[in-house]
Amino acid sequence: MKQVYIAQDPPDAHLLAGILEQYGISCEHMSRTLITGLVFSAVTIFAVLAISPAGMHPGGFNAAQAAGASETGVVAERQESYESELQQLLMERKRVLSRIVDSMKIFLESGRAGFDEYRDANIALMRAEMDLCKTRDERLDILEKIVQFNKTCEAQVERRAAEGRAPKFNVDRAKVATLEAQIELAREKLKGQSPEQ
Repeated sequence: MKQVYIAQDPPDAHLLAGILEQYGISCEHMSRTLITGLVFSAVTIFAVLAISPAGMHPGGFNAAQAAGASETGVVAERQESYESELQQLLMERKRVLSRIVDSMKIFLESGRAGFDEYRDANIALMRAEMDLCKTRDERLDILEKIVQFNKTCEAQVERRAAEGRAPKFNVDRAKVATLEAQIELAREKLKGQSPEQ
């Protein structure tokens, strides 16, 4: 038997052993165990993977490459798992915000919710949609929608203020919200113009 790999832990050794076996290479998994304390708790200090010379293919399978490939595969799998979980969370947030916006619209029409709450819920929904965008152009489209929505809200607040149903500072707050959305859009457009991108 020839020692080809010292694993960090037994699961790592078992993973590589499985890969070797897929290539028809027989191998043996050995581990060293350390007994400590009065309780005799066993701790694996390292795991060794060895293959027999008969199991090696000249110029063929490279165990070191297989170990690296298996590690890369595990990292890639973990990354995909995290990305999938993130996508599910983003989709759930969008669904919840969509329900909130639907409810807020009903409450606004019946006078049980304020216009600011309705606006904020809609902006939160659009930002949740933006987090799901895959391309810069999709994000720019959402930012354009946010700007247009803020302009519509600003016009409504101005009408309410002119009718005496909203204080003047609400108009200024709506104007600032529109300006902030326009600034964010302009900055995003400038990012696309920068030479390093």
